Amino acid sequence: MIQPTKNILFASDLSADMRQVFEHAATLATFHNANIIVLHVMEEHSENQVRMAFGEQLYQNLKSKHRNEAKDILIGKNIDALRIRQAIAGFFEGAEQNKDESENNSLISKILVAEGRSIADEITSTVKEEGCDLIVMGCKQQGLLADAMGNNMVRKVLKRSRVPVFIIPFEKK
Repeated sequence: MIQPTKNILFASDLSADMRQVFEHAATLATFHNANIIVLHVMEEHSENQVRMAFGEQLYQNLKSKHRNEAKDILIGKNIDALRIRQAIAGFFEGAEQNKDESENNSLISKILVAEGRSIADEITSTVKEEGCDLIVMGCKQQGLLADAMGNNMVRKVLKRSRVPVFIIPFEKK
């Protein structure tokens, strides 16, 4: 039996291409009456090199600045979520006669900015910690299956995930 979708993890790299991926996540969330948990992962791969080159204090300042900028960008998407939900609610208006006050709230229940050596590990661990039922993420388009299986990060998420992964192909601009 298919379990109902209540929490959707939207994995974002903060690029402009993520807007179309977010629109798919918002559509799914509206249809399933689910929440979206937005996640942006900052990789730590060159942490020691940056520390050695610029010193600990500058490294901490840069890290803090990046985290704050990521949160600001993601919070901006919260406004987009409200607009998208309002547009979709109009589309489904005929089918849904029973509306509750949760329809007026934003789809985004939580915005997370995480750090880790592996984006795929952070995505899959966040799914478990937050009780997500679905992952929505983007993938550069070069033929959906070829790219999904060729993209190292997407492949790792597909291998490690215990929940369905919805991959949105997009063309790199």
